[in-house]
Amino acid sequence: MQFTDILLKIPFTYMGILKNIAGNPKTVIDLGCGDGEIMKIIGEKEWNVTGVDIYTSSLKKADKTGMYKTLIKGNLVTVCRKLVKEKKKYDLVFCSQVIEHVTREDGEELLTLADKLARKRVYFGTPNGFMHQPEVFIKGNPHQHHKSGWTIEDFESRGFRVNGVGFKPLWSEDGIARTNNKISEFFITFVAFIFNPLVYYFPTLAAGILAVKDKQNGKK
Repeated sequence: MQFTDILLKIPFTYMGILKNIAGNPKTVIDLGCGDGEIMKIIGEKEWNVTGVDIYTSSLKKADKTGMYKTLIKGNLVTVCRKLVKEKKKYDLVFCSQVIEHVTREDGEELLTLADKLARKRVYFGTPNGFMHQPEVFIKGNPHQHHKSGWTIEDFESRGFRVNGVGFKPLWSEDGIARTNNKISEFFITFVAFIFNPLVYYFPTLAAGILAVKDKQNGKK
């Protein structure tokens, strides 16, 4: 058993939470799939997954994961408009740490389009409020800069239920967990795990937002 498999089974780990959110869909669209590493961890081979990203280098890496049946290169809003026009539907619309990379106007439209594409569930993950993207995460990708910030209320007003991830004093933009010291990072990450259940149920304390909308039977 790999270490990532163990993490998926531990309550309140980030990947474990995402795995539970994803459930067991037959069809998935991964908006802003990047290099596909998240889907590689939480996904299943039998899922029919479509990945969308604007950065060619990321798409090439995503293709190598073997998780995607289809990969589409293009602007998220433009691609989603086209898919909606074609009346495409997906059990799960998955968008992790992406909406903050587009403008507020495009993000608003992306939320609307995602809702139209979803058959069962929509998921958006994003920082809690605006956060500058640390340069270490840019890695030559000009699309990695943050352009907008999103709040709990932004999602709740659209019918999402919202939970939190990452204790804000540790994982916010100026949080003490953001260090290049590997020893300190390991210790702080361990301590941060203790707070995970608290911030999950009280997202105002969280650095990150986990927003989910269920489409079946009118549930939120």
